[in-house]
Amino acid sequence: MKGLDELLIALVDEAITLDRRTKEDKKRLDEIKAQLTAQATTVMDNRNLKYYQIFGHTGRFNVSFKEKFEIDRYSVLKAILGDLAEGKISKKEDVKYDAEPKFKAALIALFREDYSQAISISTVLEKLGLEKAAIKAVAKKLKGDYISDKKLLESVGAQGDLEEELDAIRQYKNWEAVNRFFAGLSDEQLTEIKRAIFVEDGIAVGLDYEK
Repeated sequence: MKGLDELLIALVDEAITLDRRTKEDKKRLDEIKAQLTAQATTVMDNRNLKYYQIFGHTGRFNVSFKEKFEIDRYSVLKAILGDLAEGKISKKEDVKYDAEPKFKAALIALFREDYSQAISISTVLEKLGLEKAAIKAVAKKLKGDYISDKKLLESVGAQGDLEEELDAIRQYKNWEAVNRFFAGLSDEQLTEIKRAIFVEDGIAVGLDYEK
């Protein structure tokens, strides 16, 4: 029994040591993330970016603005959009509405007026030095998502931070979505749609590295 008691004592002591270390490590990790987030959001605000990455030697720290989306007046959307609203929006049991991802993204872009066709995707890709054949192939794969689009551009030889190019791509893809769902609506109808939903900004952060 003495041997067992000593083993249990040792395990308790080791568990306490690990627990203390975990709490200390978490505290330090939270401090580091806060510093990185503060630096990233400053750059994002100054350059009007939605995504930003800070690179280390072994990985990167990703920061993005995320929107909290709510539908406040479904009846308004249904009255204006008809079958489109019924097909793209579902009612949950807790009396909340959830829209299909692409339709939600279009509503958020409309609400924030975060879309533009001023710079086309082909123009962005041309400025990056891609040939016509590559531009056509790459343009079909771009989604308006910072991480996946950056990996795609890097795979065809684009270099640099690419933040401004990726933001232009995102805004153009947003314009395509808004145009797809809401083309032909009057300014008054678009205003009513924006009044029927609510979007609140938040921050999402994460570390990206090989496990």
